[in-house]
Amino acid sequence: MRINALVLIAATLLLSACGFALRGSTGIASTLQPIYVGGSRDSQELQQALRRQLQINQVGTTRKRGQAQLIAEVQLLRYDKRSIALDREARDAEYALFERARLSLFSPKGQLIKGPVVLEQRRLVVNDANNPVGEETESSIVRAEMREQLSIRLAQQLEYWSRQLPADPANATAP
Repeated sequence: MRINALVLIAATLLLSACGFALRGSTGIASTLQPIYVGGSRDSQELQQALRRQLQINQVGTTRKRGQAQLIAEVQLLRYDKRSIALDREARDAEYALFERARLSLFSPKGQLIKGPVVLEQRRLVVNDANNPVGEETESSIVRAEMREQLSIRLAQQLEYWSRQLPADPANATAP
């Protein structure tokens, strides 16, 4: 009996130590929902990824700015590729990919509440010298994964900010 209890406690501690968390409620109060996610045209892919993350975590979103309790503005600032190492034929043997985005949070009246904050995602990619066509394909796959990871970080930032807000976002003031 004691062994079973010790195993259960050890498993619980192990899961909490590794950062395991159940998906579901993000802790964004229902009074702060729905959230409108907007930004520039060149940031639409990142905006869609953020909306998807919020919906996965059961946070209400809206496509109409006028219905929102909070407005999250997302701007993809830069995506870049830098050569890290070259092979014998002066081709990229390793390269780094960067994605950077800015997030700001506004009240329904358009007043800045939180931010802006800049978040960055980086990834190092080892290139296969025998498959030059694969580099572009791999780059696009890695970029999609990076945008997904960046959207998760943006959603976490929104959750963090939401905990600092009063129940009525219309009365929130900028820091």
